[in-house]
Amino acid sequence: MVLGVLGVGYSLPRYIIGREEEIMFGLFGDKSEKEIKQLNKDAQVIIDHARQTFRAELVRDIALQSGEHLGRARKVFEPNPIGLKRAIDDYKRLHQEARRQRQDVLLSAFTLVLIYLRSEQQGEPCQPARDIIDGFIAEWAHAE
Repeated sequence: MVLGVLGVGYSLPRYIIGREEEIMFGLFGDKSEKEIKQLNKDAQVIIDHARQTFRAELVRDIALQSGEHLGRARKVFEPNPIGLKRAIDDYKRLHQEARRQRQDVLLSAFTLVLIYLRSEQQGEPCQPARDIIDGFIAEWAHAE
């Protein structure tokens, strides 16, 4: 029974009460397809922005930091949905800290790490985002 706006004793219709996903996402539409498109687009946008905005040394640092932190995330967090969620939460916190301290290299690197982790969460449809980021990291791997 729901109290409040609907009145005392009013039950929600059966089509509203159901699986948790239906209640959470059914009202607003399926966001996963939109997120997949956004992640696949954002990976390239962030890399292009870094190449156009920063000197080559800083672009190299972004790539190396991204690779280092992806390695850390793989080592520290388990490769399951809960581990991915914890990794995303951890890197959101690090991303906010880098933004506060105006560390542009780390901010860009953490953005790429977050895109990568979220694309792993989405699975196969987000493989292009992971390929773009892996290619960017590999492009600068020789510069270590």
